[in-house]
Amino acid sequence: MGKAKKEQKTLFDFEQSDVPTEEHPYSIPENWVWKKLTENVSVVTGKKDANYGSVNGQYTFFTCASEPISCDDYSFEGESLIVPGNGANVGQVSYFNGKFEAYQRTYVLQAISPSTLLKYVYYHMLAFWRSYNADKQYGSATNYIKIGNFTGYNIPLPPITEQARIVSLIESLFSRLDQARAKAQEVIDGFELWKSAILHKAFTGRLVKQRPEERTGEELFREIQKEKQRLVKEGKIKKEKALPEIKEDEIPFEIPEGWKWVRLGNIISISSGNGLTSSKMQGGDIPVYGGNGITGYHNESFIHEETVVIGRVGFYCGSVYVTEKEAWITDNAFITSYPKICIERGYLVHILRYMNLGKTNNSTAQPVVSGKTIYPLLFPLPPLSEQKRIVSQIESLFSRMEEAVDKAKTVVEQIDAIKKSILEKAFRGELGTNDPTEESALELLKSAE
Repeated sequence: MGKAKKEQKTLFDFEQSDVPTEEHPYSIPENWVWKKLTENVSVVTGKKDANYGSVNGQYTFFTCASEPISCDDYSFEGESLIVPGNGANVGQVSYFNGKFEAYQRTYVLQAISPSTLLKYVYYHMLAFWRSYNADKQYGSATNYIKIGNFTGYNIPLPPITEQARIVSLIESLFSRLDQARAKAQEVIDGFELWKSAILHKAFTGRLVKQRPEERTGEELFREIQKEKQRLVKEGKIKKEKALPEIKEDEIPFEIPEGWKWVRLGNIISISSGNGLTSSKMQGGDIPVYGGNGITGYHNESFIHEETVVIGRVGFYCGSVYVTEKEAWITDNAFITSYPKICIERGYLVHILRYMNLGKTNNSTAQPVVSGKTIYPLLFPLPPLSEQKRIVSQIESLFSRMEEAVDKAKTVVEQIDAIKKSILEKAFRGELGTNDPTEESALELLKSAE
């Protein structure tokens, strides 16, 4: 697309437009010069509203969102920087070369000086634009920036050959760092998938070896029923309705011969906690558990042992937690009772989380789970000693995985810090690319008039 021709500057204009010495944030090589951003790039806004986007459009449409969408036409083309003008992404800078459209609160920057590489400007803004605007935004409900944010932004301008060398070195270094970062990010992103894979092996009997000398799941199940009958008689749990027999076509996967499929309601009993609204919490050090985990703190407890809690209501209903010894559980969560002498708590907690109890919610406006929805679920029951070995192996593997993820996160942080350091050195002339014998940027600007 055509651009309006910019009026030629005189030598006097160039000398007058230099950034005053007192505004120089740091020293730069002698053959560099501080210049106003808008002396070297044009700054305009797009003209389209957010509804201009098209799902199957062939052109890129930049809004103030973190990622562009598509549209059917374009108003801009060529090398450009795209800068969100309002919202959470103020401070972000994107480089694009091609045909595109822009939202009315999105700024488009294009080079207007032959002595300026737009990629050089891009990397400078990538390094400093966000921090520069941190205290220069307007608005209350929605933050935004103005054209003055651009006219007040200064850049250190080296000779154009040096700009090219800086860009080339930055991209070479960043490419290698991005490869390392991608590998570290794979470790981080794969954590939940790895956990799921380990749990699947655990609950299909493939995580630890079975031992023929151990008692069977069938024998353990009979003990569980006797223990539950005892707890019912003592009034510690209430008697539940009998659950239907398990049919062959219900079984989701094979389990070892010594295990037994049972229904969750054969193993656990659930009961609601005691109501406690946030306005009545006294702000002590006793955690209060609701449907979404800890919701606040109180000055007294009614639970006096570590307890398995299942979220009953809310977005995270079906989530599973283990409380501290002293805790309060509201009526938005279930207290889970089970025969502790027959079931390893860690095994129960891991499998309840793996079962994703929230998927059984009744899909009303307010998500909720109940005994009616979770009691019929199938539960693979191994011998007690095997449950303990499974838990030990799960926690060992999870610990090693968490250590690997922590290391990967450290690598990502280090890479981000290295990138920041590279950019800071690049714009101080400290990357070893500057040739002091080259004609200064100011002389080049003068010659371009």
